[in-house]
Amino acid sequence: MNADSFKVIGIGAETRDEFFIVPEFSAQERVAEAAAHAEDKGGPVATALAVLKAHGHECRLVDGEPAHAVILVRQDDGARQIVFIPSSAPEPVFEPKLLEGARLLHINGRHENTCRDALRHAQARNIEISFDGGAGRFRESIRDLFESSHVRIVSRDFAEKCSGSTDLREMAAKLLQPPAKLLVITEGTRGSHVWTPDGKPFHQPAFKAEPLIDTTGCGDVFHGAFLHGWLAMWPLERCASYASRLAARNAEGLGGRHVLNKERPTLNLEL
Repeated sequence: MNADSFKVIGIGAETRDEFFIVPEFSAQERVAEAAAHAEDKGGPVATALAVLKAHGHECRLVDGEPAHAVILVRQDDGARQIVFIPSSAPEPVFEPKLLEGARLLHINGRHENTCRDALRHAQARNIEISFDGGAGRFRESIRDLFESSHVRIVSRDFAEKCSGSTDLREMAAKLLQPPAKLLVITEGTRGSHVWTPDGKPFHQPAFKAEPLIDTTGCGDVFHGAFLHGWLAMWPLERCASYASRLAARNAEGLGGRHVLNKERPTLNLEL
């Protein structure tokens, strides 16, 4: 690794995804011709790590066998319907030696007990912990994992359910408790809101995808891009702007990691 790269360990599920662009969704029995087809890897933590790796960081994912998903993407707006088969493998065993030289541990609550084991070792080594709270993913059993993290990037849905509030200021007050150093609440096309314990909060507008093809993985790419900026000690405004732009670029093609499926081995950081 060079002086600008860091070791990041992630715990989460990686998926093998198959995508079909369809004219519309239907609850009725029917046959439809797909406008396009693609295969890609996915998973919130796995994709964030893939983005970090593309920026030159050393990344390792702790997972079992990959899950499989079929994703229908609506042609006119990039909305999705996802059908998946979860992995039947048991939770992976965390090896503490993985944290040697690590700068960050990234989790989203998948493999709960593995996360708890890793958290104990990360805390003993003063390694920062980041948490990805996706929409529809809050459950009370992972509250302790969220509350142990330093960098908290969560969806509006997760923030509301975790805080028990629908008011942004109240959510921030409840979710930005120690040891938190950063809270980001994302709202898709409405952009994101950024807070630190001692800084002035700000709103980052979303960038427009042109063309808009597929919204799969945009939040995961946002996480990886923001974490890259955080590790590089960029100003938070630059972190948020870069993450938003990269997420929009990801929506301009089919697949959860479209922005990474380029000829360039690394990303153009200036965009």
